Amino acid sequence: MFEENIEVIKNTFSEFKGTGMYIALFLISIIYIGIKEENKKVKRFIIYYSVITLLITLNPIFNKIVRPIFTDSVYWRVYWIIPLGVTIAYAAVKVADNTKGKFQKVFLIIGIVITIVFSGQFIYTKANYAKVGNLYKLPDEHVEIAQLIGIDEEEHKKAIVPETMIAHIRQIDATIELAYRRNPQGAYLENEIVIALYSGSAKQVAIQAEKHGCNYVVLRKEVPLEDSMEEYNFYKISETENFEIYKLQK
Repeated sequence: MFEENIEVIKNTFSEFKGTGMYIALFLISIIYIGIKEENKKVKRFIIYYSVITLLITLNPIFNKIVRPIFTDSVYWRVYWIIPLGVTIAYAAVKVADNTKGKFQKVFLIIGIVITIVFSGQFIYTKANYAKVGNLYKLPDEHVEIAQLIGIDEEEHKKAIVPETMIAHIRQIDATIELAYRRNPQGAYLENEIVIALYSGSAKQVAIQAEKHGCNYVVLRKEVPLEDSMEEYNFYKISETENFEIYKLQK
């Protein structure tokens, strides 16, 4: 009965915990606080709240109830209510506080910090970040495309754009409606619009534009078209280094 909900929980929790050891540190911290904490109010708050939130968020019945609101692609955000950081930090301070000797405390704190740092992965890498020249801190070319569409005289603007632009266009110019939503998990392989964008068929792109009421289309130059967008009443209004922008002819 709840197989689908259980699968959602498994997938989203796996995405939430990542490949680091923070969940293990969190569970160890709960056990340590349960054993060493003398303040009953603090103990009850941290342990009870942590256990209750885990029981709720990992419960397929709860998932079934909230699924109309928290869809598969965003359910992992529910786990943000789990007091991961607070619990680990409190337990670390408690360990240091219970350690006798000034130097022992210093070395212990350094050891805890190193453990926490190496329990995760450094995200500030070239693979995740690139130097940009705009205040949005987004890819320059995406900003340029949003501005090119934004300054067009058309009052109502709805666009089909590549999946890599979805979240960026929304931040740059909220007046530009989009044909489909961002998928935080990056699962676009079954999206009919994305399939059309990679098909190399102007006809398929035009069909999706008509179906979703879009009057702008942004195409990658690296995906050559077998036919022409002009055949389907779209004409090119601008282009950037890697993209072409088309508008529906009235």
